[in-house]
Amino acid sequence: MAGRARAAACNTGAGSQGFPINLYRWWLTMLQRHVFHCAFHYASNLVSNHASRWLMAAACIFACGGTLAADAASSAEVAGTVALAIGEATLQDASGAAHAAARGDAVRVGQTLLTGANGHIHVRMVDGAFVSVRPQSRFRIEEYRYDPALPSNNRVKFVLEQGVARSITGRAGEAAREHYRLNTPLAAIGIRGTDFVVQASAEVTRVLVQSGAVSMSPLGTDCLASASGPCNTTATRVLSAAMRNAYLELGSRSSVPLLVPASKALNSPNLIAPPQPEEPAVVSKADSANLVSRDAQRDSNVKLALKNAREEYPPAAVVQEPIATAPVLPILPVLPSQFWWGRYVAFDAAYVPTGKESLARDVLLATLAPSTRETVVGNDMFALLQPVGSFSMPKSGSFDFKLAESEAYIVRDDRTRVSAATISSPLLNINFGASTYATALTVNGSGIAPLSVQSTGTIGSTGRLNAGSKSVDKFDGILSNDSSQAAYIFQQGLKDGFVAGATRWVR
Repeated sequence: MAGRARAAACNTGAGSQGFPINLYRWWLTMLQRHVFHCAFHYASNLVSNHASRWLMAAACIFACGGTLAADAASSAEVAGTVALAIGEATLQDASGAAHAAARGDAVRVGQTLLTGANGHIHVRMVDGAFVSVRPQSRFRIEEYRYDPALPSNNRVKFVLEQGVARSITGRAGEAAREHYRLNTPLAAIGIRGTDFVVQASAEVTRVLVQSGAVSMSPLGTDCLASASGPCNTTATRVLSAAMRNAYLELGSRSSVPLLVPASKALNSPNLIAPPQPEEPAVVSKADSANLVSRDAQRDSNVKLALKNAREEYPPAAVVQEPIATAPVLPILPVLPSQFWWGRYVAFDAAYVPTGKESLARDVLLATLAPSTRETVVGNDMFALLQPVGSFSMPKSGSFDFKLAESEAYIVRDDRTRVSAATISSPLLNINFGASTYATALTVNGSGIAPLSVQSTGTIGSTGRLNAGSKSVDKFDGILSNDSSQAAYIFQQGLKDGFVAGATRWVR
């Protein structure tokens, strides 16, 4: 009977709800010890075989270890609380275990927030920050640490693998901006006290600033995805809310983020995935701590729901501490493109789609060339255009330009088969005093050896790059009207086709 009583006790379960955390941990430890003791004693009474006794004991130890492991998993640091979950909305642990997100769920470090075509997840973070994950997105909380007593310990790191997300900085990021980062597959984004929206995919990253400012840096050897905090490289660009409705865009074939002005912002993240009415309204920095939803101003039911959410899951109390001073990033000018190129439509049918976003932007040259633009150079695949205007060039100075954008293709079989190529090791020097240029790059692609493109020559009175020597069959380039940018196209014959490319450079 005693053995049966102990066996029954071993099968008794209990939850942690209602227990203070220290009492609960003590109770769990005592229960685990009792489980091991009674299971082993019960197995010894029932099993006479010596080896079987040890097998039963090992099973008990394994069971207790599993309980401890489960307890450790559930103790992952809480980063925030779900304030809204609609449509297809899922929380996924690092182990892959997933469950439907619901209002009130704890959101923990290491979890990924997943949304379907109609899904939205809003999270209020422990420091009062806000995160909105919009439809068809994957958003991971890689690190979130808030230490109001010692702000230098604060850490915030998000990863937007795909889709659209909005982030409103809380006290952790405000007090330690040097320890805040949002990664995408292409870029690292840092903050300066900010409300911003990001769109990300393997091919493009776009960021729109609604309050404050952000920095965007291409990921690479000087800006590692594994690092924390903002990067500060020669390719880093800063965007502020003063440039209202403009956004920064970094493509997979670009080395520097480009500014897309509001007048051309057709792919703004807010247009790709519009916000839910329940998202906080865009407010000034002074009012950012008092986030009020648009519906809360119009709809008393939503207002009551949000009020209840704040009461049940209030942000952590503020401890007044000196604010750490973030290092100042240099604000580099973000120059709108002064060149455009188009691929002749005859090649579209030959191109095997790869999902590259550039294909969606392929247009006829007639579309690229309104009355304010003119075609300046061309080859068998590309035509290069620039704004109509007069050219002026500095009288002195030598500058190394940076590759800002490029596109290259390998054309085979009498133009019936086209594949994308990549460009590496880009160099361009412009010597205004001597009116000369020198450039080099390498084209890499499937089925060809690395192709070296080199050219040196003079700069004409209209800005044309006149090749004195070149390593390819065709090379044509030009400086922008204000000499702040340059562009050229090139072409090299192959045994069964040719390689063609277009490049744009900034000073």
